[in-house]
Amino acid sequence: MTHPKYELPKTPHAEYRYKMAMKHVEAAKAAGKSSEEIHEIFNKVMNYDLDNLPTDEAHKKYASAVKHAKLALADGKSSEEAHEIFRKVLESTGDGHCHK
Repeated sequence: MTHPKYELPKTPHAEYRYKMAMKHVEAAKAAGKSSEEIHEIFNKVMNYDLDNLPTDEAHKKYASAVKHAKLALADGKSSEEAHEIFRKVLESTGDGHCHK
């Protein structure tokens, strides 16, 4: 049985979310999760709400990266510049100086 093709939403980061969702799906499969659990994980990643991020330790760095990217966009930076800031914060490759 083939899985139905997922149609990406017409949102700015849909491709990236799909890529991340599939990484989570593969990890869930390797962990022996059921089809229902795998679909729930996929949907959670695809529908992730960037305005209501969890505040737990596991999401601390991700939330910081999102915050900095949003600030960059608000300051007039391009989408590419905001993505670079997001990546640097997430990967801890920045200079450690926040201007906000």
